[in-house]
Amino acid sequence: MKVRVAAIQILKEETKQKNIEKAYKLAKEAAKNEAEFICFPEKWNIKNGDPTKDSEDENGPSIRCLERIATENGVYVLGGSIWENQDKKYYNTSRLFDRNGNCIGIHKKIHLYKFEKMIFTAGTTLEPCKTEFGKVGMTVCFDLAFPEVSRILTLKGADIIFNPAFIPEPGIENWHIYLKARALENRIPIVAVNAVSNERSQIWPGYSLIIDFKEGYESPSKLELTTASSREEIIIANLNLDHTRKIREIRLSERSEIDKKIFENLKFNK
Repeated sequence: MKVRVAAIQILKEETKQKNIEKAYKLAKEAAKNEAEFICFPEKWNIKNGDPTKDSEDENGPSIRCLERIATENGVYVLGGSIWENQDKKYYNTSRLFDRNGNCIGIHKKIHLYKFEKMIFTAGTTLEPCKTEFGKVGMTVCFDLAFPEVSRILTLKGADIIFNPAFIPEPGIENWHIYLKARALENRIPIVAVNAVSNERSQIWPGYSLIIDFKEGYESPSKLELTTASSREEIIIANLNLDHTRKIREIRLSERSEIDKKIFENLKFNK
């Protein structure tokens, strides 16, 4: 089973409407290049912004745009993440849409930075979402800095992990290290998407990354990287999920009995 994925590294505009229009246009371009699965960055629809004023409910214009992209192009869309207002609480939420524009998965960012905790409520669940390609693990930015997240998703059957992010320039090197480590630890492809922007007196430089594994190598496995530049860009890669399932089965079979018992005794919310 192969899937052609596109990471859309958007250069953010000043208004939400302009970002929505740009996202729609870039997604069409990715679909013309035969992408079957499209992913946007974290907070792709807002430049700067105030969560208490700029959050949307499930009927908001950004979600409608993502549905339209999926339906018109017949592709899966992982909508990066957007600020959502639900029951008077604010969440940093990632939604997955199928080819018909149906929302089939929701992940609320679990690991919040200190400043985010002042506004947002953390998510509490980690559950892969079923698609025709296999199970998709959803994370947002800081979530993947913690190895337990990708390991839990992997043990629950994820075949690929997406990490829409909003990483400023000083954090890019660490982000790339985390991504490669999580991929190697679990022998799982990772699609990580960052935006290009200038906000809060900082530069967000892109450098999105799609991580796969070179075929023909099992032990040791070798990473195959598709890397974006520091400008607006769409990067596309063909991921062979059958190959990574094979090498992941080998890697997970090498876990010690103590390791297995520790995880079996943990309680995961569903």
